[in-house]
Amino acid sequence: MSLLNLSIILFGVILNAFGQLLLKAGANIIGPITSESNISEVLISSFNIYIMLGLLSYFLSVSSWVVALSRVDVSIAYPMLSFGYVIVMILAWIIFDEPISIMKVTALGIIIFGIALLANS
Repeated sequence: MSLLNLSIILFGVILNAFGQLLLKAGANIIGPITSESNISEVLISSFNIYIMLGLLSYFLSVSSWVVALSRVDVSIAYPMLSFGYVIVMILAWIIFDEPISIMKVTALGIIIFGIALLANS
């Protein structure tokens, strides 16, 4: 795989991961949504900047992904989405103080190893 194609894929994956983190930040502002939540209040409060930026990030990610799929076999590109797990877990630990265990670190290592094998296949 060429460096340009890998860059396009990683750009899409990073945008997707940031979209997920932005949506989490927006959801933290809204608070827990339960069966007793007032739907209209949830809808109004979901128009906060983090959710809007998260959706924009997803849109840009999909656009990048279409470009990537036009250039790379889906059997190579799709597994690269796994790198998003690595990005989200590390940044969630940094930004949201979410716990990371030894088991999670081991799993991330396996994912990274698999991505490296795919990128070089």
